[in-house]
Amino acid sequence: MPTTMKAAVVHEFRAPPSIEEVPVPEVGFGQILVKGGVVVCTACGQARAKASRKTSKRLIWAAGLAACVVAHSAEASEGAASYYFAGGFGSFMVAVPPAPGFSIASQTLMYGGQASRAVLNGRATSGLNAFALYEFLGASYVFDQPVLGGRLQVGAAVPIPSYATTMVSLQTRNFGAFSGSASDFGIGDSLLNPFALYWSFGEFNVKLTEYVVVPTGHYDINGTINVGRNYWAFDTQLGLTWFHKATRTEVSLLPGLMLNTTNPATDYKTGAEFHLDFMVNQFVTDDVAIGLQGYWYKQIEGDSGSGAILGPFMGESFGLGPAVLWAPEQLKGRYALILKWTHDVSNTNRLNGDWGQVTMSWRF
Repeated sequence: MPTTMKAAVVHEFRAPPSIEEVPVPEVGFGQILVKGGVVVCTACGQARAKASRKTSKRLIWAAGLAACVVAHSAEASEGAASYYFAGGFGSFMVAVPPAPGFSIASQTLMYGGQASRAVLNGRATSGLNAFALYEFLGASYVFDQPVLGGRLQVGAAVPIPSYATTMVSLQTRNFGAFSGSASDFGIGDSLLNPFALYWSFGEFNVKLTEYVVVPTGHYDINGTINVGRNYWAFDTQLGLTWFHKATRTEVSLLPGLMLNTTNPATDYKTGAEFHLDFMVNQFVTDDVAIGLQGYWYKQIEGDSGSGAILGPFMGESFGLGPAVLWAPEQLKGRYALILKWTHDVSNTNRLNGDWGQVTMSWRF
């Protein structure tokens, strides 16, 4: 771990903080070390002489500041999360070539999670609770003419609207519990799909695709939390689907590698991320399929930049959950509804919680 870091330092009461290079502090009695950001108060000795009411107010302000720190800088990727929505690319028949034509889709993504973020010499903790809701509206087109011996699809999606909220709480020995919260609402970051190529080899199907995340979302460096992340990302995926027609059983794998650019506002670069979505699905009728779907995420490159003040922390997580597909036979496959829930089973250096999806699509 580095020996120095950037910190907001307050030298006098009511004076604005200044950003300075300071030694990484050791956690001792009466101190809190928050990964992702630190406030150094050189006037704290005088503060102890103030009334306990004023001290409590400062602790509440510290709780709000901790929420800001967690929202922008994290132990594994900035914000303890990334553009990868756990299990979000996993579905039904992911590598089977779609029918030619134009399609529209609505995908609602929901996430709720928590993380422990601070230590007070074993006598105090910081708790983070976060919730996010994204409504993606997308469109895609599948070409009838073969490309490279396969079927080509292009598309894009924009989250309108997006909502995110976070709450952080501090449990102290001398002053009890304090908390602060904040939220943001607006347009989120957009998703481009410049190409998705599908090939079919009997029961086996292959998909090669590229996604580009464009930072169109609302972002304010002075805000406690933002629906946008303020950097670009490029996600390359290779999908494999085996579908046994006799038993109507499907097994699919969808590994991907996400590369991120630097957030210019914070000089924080999230390291490269590997993710694997996996699915075992069974069609129980001509209209309905059920599945057990999950994901494995592992950051394979450490975070970097001056904003990564506590070093290249790397995260890993694994989750599982059920999924249901309904595609009315009378509509001949033009409409589909997918419901999905994924629970984090194990987690290292990332928010731990639950992921939900509701997807509706219509092919013209």
